[in-house]
Amino acid sequence: MSEAPVNEQKQEVLSGVVASLLEDLKSGNGDKDRRRQGEEWLRGLAEKYPEFKIETGLRDYYMAEAQRLRADFEKTADIAERLGLARAIEGFLDRAAEYERRVAER
Repeated sequence: MSEAPVNEQKQEVLSGVVASLLEDLKSGNGDKDRRRQGEEWLRGLAEKYPEFKIETGLRDYYMAEAQRLRADFEKTADIAERLGLARAIEGFLDRAAEYERRVAER
């Protein structure tokens, strides 16, 4: 059996897995630890498989996460908790900007 069909199947299967995982991240599925694990795995794949547009997906995930945290920020009155959320929001927005820059360079 030739290797080309296997490579094509690998790309197709992996592409579906990546797309599904990115959608799960953007929609906030799973707990924070699991999302972080998925994010780390995808960051590793981004360089290896640029054709999957993982960087664009991660940028969108970071923006969605910042928006989710912003909603939590509005719900709390505790200043310490608000400060922690504000810092986390800033971090996600910084990462989104970094991936936006990377996408624009490609």
